[in-house]
Amino acid sequence: MLFNSTTFLFLFLPCVLALCLPLRGRALLFALTISSFFFYTCAGHAWFLVPMLVTLGLDFYLGQRMAASSSPSWRRAVLCLSLSCNLALLFYFKYSGLMLRTAQGLGFPVSSTWTELFAVTLPAGISFYTFQTMSYMIDLYRGEAEVQTDFWKFAGFVSFFPHLVAGPLTRHNQLIPQLSRISDEGIVPRWRAGIYLFAIGLAKKVLIADRIAAHIDPILNHAVGMGLFPAWGALLGYTLQIYFDFSGYSDMAIGLGRLFGIELPVNFNSPYRSLSPREFWKRWHITLSEWIRDYVYIPLNSRRDSRLHALGTLIVTMFLGGLWHGAGWTFAAWGVYHGILLAAHRLCSKAWDRLPALLRMTATFMLVSLGWVLFRAPSFGEALFWFKNLAGAGGPGLGLEPSFILLLGLGFFVVFFVPNAVSYERYEELPVTAQAALGLAAAAAILTMGGTSRFIYFQF
Repeated sequence: MLFNSTTFLFLFLPCVLALCLPLRGRALLFALTISSFFFYTCAGHAWFLVPMLVTLGLDFYLGQRMAASSSPSWRRAVLCLSLSCNLALLFYFKYSGLMLRTAQGLGFPVSSTWTELFAVTLPAGISFYTFQTMSYMIDLYRGEAEVQTDFWKFAGFVSFFPHLVAGPLTRHNQLIPQLSRISDEGIVPRWRAGIYLFAIGLAKKVLIADRIAAHIDPILNHAVGMGLFPAWGALLGYTLQIYFDFSGYSDMAIGLGRLFGIELPVNFNSPYRSLSPREFWKRWHITLSEWIRDYVYIPLNSRRDSRLHALGTLIVTMFLGGLWHGAGWTFAAWGVYHGILLAAHRLCSKAWDRLPALLRMTATFMLVSLGWVLFRAPSFGEALFWFKNLAGAGGPGLGLEPSFILLLGLGFFVVFFVPNAVSYERYEELPVTAQAALGLAAAAAILTMGGTSRFIYFQF
């Protein structure tokens, strides 16, 4: 079940709202959590719930054991156990297949037993909810979080369905106090604000991202005769597709949260308008960038007396961030590429800042766009072929369809000239013409979504 499906819009969501609105206390938390569990099982396979319940139950129990002790060594042991179990679970489901394929590629003999053992389907959203509970345990160890003793409140924090599968990546101190509030006071929906953001996200996904995908997927799936123009069309198209797909999901998630009286954190802030690689990562997937900064980069960069160490740590951190996105060495290379961009910008920031703003924005956009080749290509060979065609090695190729060119123009107009959705806190603040346009776009999205398409970040 996806946000962009009639089942979700006209059956699941109304039923869950009708069930939860009259409730208070633990009954409300129980209903919301069970509904989230049901949503998650419908998002893939029923067994997807098992690793999530293991993570949830383990960290709920270990969190209390840690809080009950004042011994630093015991608290550290509990934290290590929690992190080890969570990372082991994540490694098995997400990275064991990569290790197996790498071993086979290097010529190591791999038995059929190992192949069957590691041939597992990746549970949707496992990277998101694992990082959520890990941040809770780390903050609890640091003394920056209060232990949670209410199971249903903790379960609601982990499983709240609007952000469960693809974010925003929410911290305990952002969500648990709000769950406490709605438990005490009941749900007070922000109807207009929620529907407004959901409608924007739905239009982004269905009317732009999915339409672009219909044009570029045939180019990338049959890349033999790609050529210069198709290569650049696919690059610019994917640059827009991934933004409208993922930011559309985030808008819908925040909008749904508002319908339940919950404010989820902003995850995008016009990232393609950034003036530097550093600014890009402050605007793109904001919640993940902040998580990686707080729990990976800062702990690794403890030696502040060494500039070289700081730059190396930056590249290592982005390497890990790339692997978080996908179990493939192309994702790792994408992370290293951005790490090098960030390190180069840090070294040359004074000279960079003296350049005209438009030049900095254009350069940042092109550097980010070229990086998407590594993100989208399934192998280094296909990435290299794509890069060669971007340089014209394959000749001009076929021209782009006029409808695709118009769609790209619409996408770039929205990206660079339309105010960010988070600029308006309330639907009423929109001009009347914008309200009418949004209503028409949402209606068109509902009427044309037809067969549902998964969100790109569901695979992470």
